[in-house]
Amino acid sequence: MNSIHLAWLCLLICSFPAAAGNESSGYFQSYAILIRGVPAGSETVTETIDESGNLISASDHELIISDGLETKRTTFSTKMVLDKNSWTPISYTYKYTTGTTGDSYEVMVKDGAVTRTLNRGGRSDEVHAPVPLNMVIVDYNVYHHFDYVVRKYDMTKGGRQLFADFIPLIGDNIPLALTFLGNADLASEKESIRAGNYKIEFVGLWSGNLFVDANGRLLRLFLPAQDLEIVRKDLLVSSDPNKE
Repeated sequence: MNSIHLAWLCLLICSFPAAAGNESSGYFQSYAILIRGVPAGSETVTETIDESGNLISASDHELIISDGLETKRTTFSTKMVLDKNSWTPISYTYKYTTGTTGDSYEVMVKDGAVTRTLNRGGRSDEVHAPVPLNMVIVDYNVYHHFDYVVRKYDMTKGGRQLFADFIPLIGDNIPLALTFLGNADLASEKESIRAGNYKIEFVGLWSGNLFVDANGRLLRLFLPAQDLEIVRKDLLVSSDPNKE
């Protein structure tokens, strides 16, 4: 894993959930990744349901990063299985598809324990830890994972709610806070979309704004300190909802 990958780790570590589970099977969506307003990659996600009724979320990603002297393209794929009742991750894999290194990592959640296996440069490293309370996985550079955090947000309680975001690459969790701020209208190419607006905090690191649709699905994500924006592709030409 090279310095480009680690740089993107630093970049990320850095309401409507009740109806979300009804349209999961066969779901597909694509997003554009922008840095300083310039397209820098893409993310596509597909969801299916397994024989046990659990959710399988698979995604493909492309990142194009330039330091002003050199431009590098990185691609990877992910797969997460989530419990059908609690939306807690059961397993998660992340595989680099650029080049021939085959670097990857895997997370397994079983019997109250989290096992992370990292395969890098032909070597394997394992980390074992107890499953933290309110565990989620919002991995670096994988933005549709916020869909599954929103599903766990309790709208009857509201306010600021804390989750334990397990970061596979470091084999540990960091606190992730979500606060529902109200509703906003986002313009699309065809019509206005009523969106739920959440404040997200990687506690002690930085914060941003998350907008989701009526099913709790990611529409737009802003991390101002990183000049990073994630936009559902049909909203790419729309104006910033934070601007007048």
